[in-house]
Amino acid sequence: MRRFAKKMTSGWILLIGISVAVTVIWQVTRWVHESEMAALAETGRERLTLYSGTLNGALNRLVYLPYVLARNDGVERVLTHGDNVEQLNLDLESLNRWAGSEALYVMDAMGDTLASSNWQDSLSYVGHNYGYRPYFTDARAGDPGRFFAIGATTGRPGYFMSQPVSRLGQFLGIVVVKVDLTPLQDDWHEGGETVLVSDDDGILFLSSRKEWKYTTLAPLTAEQREKIDAARQYGDQPLPLSPLQTTREISADQRIVRADGVDYLMLSRTLNGFDWKIFHVAPLAPVQERVQAVAAISTASALLILALGMYLRERRQKQASRLKAREAEATKEINLRLQEEIEEHYRTEQALRDAQAELVQTSKLAALGQMAAGIVHELNQPIAAMRTYAASGRLLLDRGQQEKAHDTFSEVTRITDHMAAITAQLKIFAHKTPRQNERVELQTCLDGALSMTAALLGEVGVELEKTLSRQPVLISGDRGRIEQVLVNLIRNGVDAMREVTKRSLLISLTSAEEMAEIAITDSGPGIEEQYFDELFNPFFTTKEVGKGLGLGLSISYRIVTDLGGTIRAINNQQGGASFIVRLPLAKTDKIGAEE
Repeated sequence: MRRFAKKMTSGWILLIGISVAVTVIWQVTRWVHESEMAALAETGRERLTLYSGTLNGALNRLVYLPYVLARNDGVERVLTHGDNVEQLNLDLESLNRWAGSEALYVMDAMGDTLASSNWQDSLSYVGHNYGYRPYFTDARAGDPGRFFAIGATTGRPGYFMSQPVSRLGQFLGIVVVKVDLTPLQDDWHEGGETVLVSDDDGILFLSSRKEWKYTTLAPLTAEQREKIDAARQYGDQPLPLSPLQTTREISADQRIVRADGVDYLMLSRTLNGFDWKIFHVAPLAPVQERVQAVAAISTASALLILALGMYLRERRQKQASRLKAREAEATKEINLRLQEEIEEHYRTEQALRDAQAELVQTSKLAALGQMAAGIVHELNQPIAAMRTYAASGRLLLDRGQQEKAHDTFSEVTRITDHMAAITAQLKIFAHKTPRQNERVELQTCLDGALSMTAALLGEVGVELEKTLSRQPVLISGDRGRIEQVLVNLIRNGVDAMREVTKRSLLISLTSAEEMAEIAITDSGPGIEEQYFDELFNPFFTTKEVGKGLGLGLSISYRIVTDLGGTIRAINNQQGGASFIVRLPLAKTDKIGAEE
């Protein structure tokens, strides 16, 4: 059984250890994952700040140029009179080379291109109409135009900035500056970073990864496609759905995306002054590798700690087993010596028993005379009562009152029974007699005891006071033995008051909580404290030699305990002592069950 319990304990310890290890590993890997993700997000935000600045710089570097060209006299002359176009083409070509723009061109009020910096190229803008472009319609409305699109003529993407040309409130045309953003994408790609820019329709028109360029972050609506086709913004590009699909959204500008089976952290930011969004996309592989490495290290460490703990525990168990073996051997030797001592003690105890038996026999013979004197003393009161009853009986017979004489002689018979019970005290003292239980009324027992002690009370001059329950108080017991207890207690109370002037005896009988209580209180000097522990011991008495054997209280104690009750003595604050007897009340539903 102990082995089974030990195995169960070891199993529980191992299970708890594994659970703790798993919890610790999970917490560590979770903390590492959160830390790495926070670091990756912080790096992404820093990159977004950097790339947003470079993009804004590239877009705003030539923002002044359309405004300046719109106020050029040569541009106004071409738009007004239609002459001097050759010179304007040369001026635009030279200025474009100096400014580093993709192209500079001038369009009339109908959207036709009159002059262009690429006038000599095979894909020159001259002669083409671009009135459908939003940058033209915005400028014609009097506002500067800003538009990214794939060139309808060259097929090269660029950022178009336009400015209206007006004289005296009349719209003459517009000037356009096209900026090539391809070098910026190349820089992002060479830097090993994944940077994306989307327009207000969610189309990725700038990307450091070519395979994601001209894809949409969300499916386009019919209205969006119609608007894009009308402006010919992205030429013949099919604009498919981007492979970057969101798997978990962390916040409004931070999410986990998956593309081609790879997870990425994508951060976004709205570009200042534009309806565009710039994205930084970082793979999560380094984070996952870091987490896996930490998980592997934590697992190995936990297993090592568990193995070390199990080894140390096994070592302690072996040491404990060796110690127990030594203790068992020592215990065996101690048991052998103890067995020898027990046998020796048993022989000594047997010898003591034999000596004690002889001593008890000798003590019994020595105390026999004293006990006989005690019995005579106990019989004095019943004999005196018998004389009184006998004289009363003769007197009643002489008067012819036979019924009263019959009652008187019946009382004599009862007293003789009581005397027989008194003579049996030697047997009661020697051993426990069989209990003869019957339904007994305590008021009747008290009347009998007072009848037997009436002469004594009168002789000493005791004032008797009784406080008895009006309802019959019934117990299960032997009337003669109960009367014997009451007589002994009344006589002790009377003897205690012989040397005092005021002699009063209070007897109370009550019942509560399934117990009957009899209290006999005297007005004597009380009991000295050192005698309380010996009051109920056989042959203990405070009376003078020859006036008592010290058996009355011992016998009373024996009788009361046989009946399942208690007896105790106390000193009263107003003087005197009280003996209190508590006996269990008879059970009305089981009367006579104990007999």
